[in-house]
Amino acid sequence: MNNNGFGTRMFKDPSVKRPELDALIARAKEAYNAMTPEQKKEMHRQQRISWVYGNLALSNPSITREMVEKAAEDWP
Repeated sequence: MNNNGFGTRMFKDPSVKRPELDALIARAKEAYNAMTPEQKKEMHRQQRISWVYGNLALSNPSITREMVEKAAEDWP
């Protein structure tokens, strides 16, 4: 059991009401499902770039997003 108390009850306890969050999640799912396969592929690519940049920049501030985007040109 996670004892850090950081939001764990909200996500595990179905009695906790969160209508605003549930509405936002529903809208996000609808938007994703409305995307074409090409749009999804590009969104996933941008998410990978963002994740890689964020993680690399933490340990090396000289890394730029442009550097990661250039490297991503060779990714499948």
